Amino acid sequence: MSTLTVRFVGPVRRPGPERSRIVDTAGLATVADVLRHLQYSEADMTSLTVLLDGVRSDLETSIADIAVMDILLMVGGG
Repeated sequence: MSTLTVRFVGPVRRPGPERSRIVDTAGLATVADVLRHLQYSEADMTSLTVLLDGVRSDLETSIADIAVMDILLMVGGG
């Protein structure tokens, strides 16, 4: 069984009260798969920034061999 630690950073909506969760990655291949598993909608995904082991990633990035996923809200402004 392969797992991934998902951390919810800052004011991002979380699927539960915890700030992190261990996710079984069986059947999950990409960032988008994990986000769907965590019940984020397609609309939600457009406002998120995802880091895989500290590297910014897009929705189609593979989660193979990744230990930690950080999910945070995209920052904007000017």
